[in-house]
Amino acid sequence: MTITTATPADQLRLLDLQQLDTALDRARHRMQQLRQDPGYAGLQRALAERQAAAEQSAAAWEQARETVRQAESRVAEVRGRRDRNQKRLDAGQGSAKDLESMMHELATLTALQDEHEGTELEAMEAAEQSEAADAVAQQDLAAARSAAQERGAALKEEAAAVAAEGNDLTGQRKAMAATLPADLVARYDKLRERNGGIGAARLIGNTSEASGMPISPADLAQIEQADAQTLVFCPDSGAILVRVQNTEKEQ
Repeated sequence: MTITTATPADQLRLLDLQQLDTALDRARHRMQQLRQDPGYAGLQRALAERQAAAEQSAAAWEQARETVRQAESRVAEVRGRRDRNQKRLDAGQGSAKDLESMMHELATLTALQDEHEGTELEAMEAAEQSEAADAVAQQDLAAARSAAQERGAALKEEAAAVAAEGNDLTGQRKAMAATLPADLVARYDKLRERNGGIGAARLIGNTSEASGMPISPADLAQIEQADAQTLVFCPDSGAILVRVQNTEKEQ
């Protein structure tokens, strides 16, 4: 059987229950906002982009250093051959033909060494540029990580505060509901679920706080004629209307 009456005092307490439920809804909504914070999501995306860029720049720098090492190795190899030939030539070892051949090879090695040293210089310059680019990329990564961590910590702190508030409100709500008839609370809860969170609201003059709309004269006349213990409802939203003035007089 659906409840149709409640004492004026219980009707007034429904407004207190509604206030707690509204605060709980706000806390839940805020918690959802914190979980889906667009600013933090953007910082996370930026962090992922900076991470990828830093990994790429680090790999490029390592490749540039490897190129330098290879160039240095080629220069050292040619220089060694050139030095050995120069020593043999300086010692006058071998026939005139051999010495002539060594002089030709020495010239070739000297030209090759100059070429490799030029390549080595280019590789070193490229490595310096790559190192500088990597340093910038690593700085950008550190800044992005710091920003994401800072925002994440702030969100976590606020979420803890909202959760604590929600727990406190839940306790208050449970205690408040326990002071009311169970069937009245059940009726109120069904109306809240149906009306997007509003189960009870005040009637002020001819205006329902549930809908924010004025009530027609005919509906208002029926409400005013109803006994103070009879539950009346908002014609637009269906929420329980609490006639504050009447309930206060009855008390």
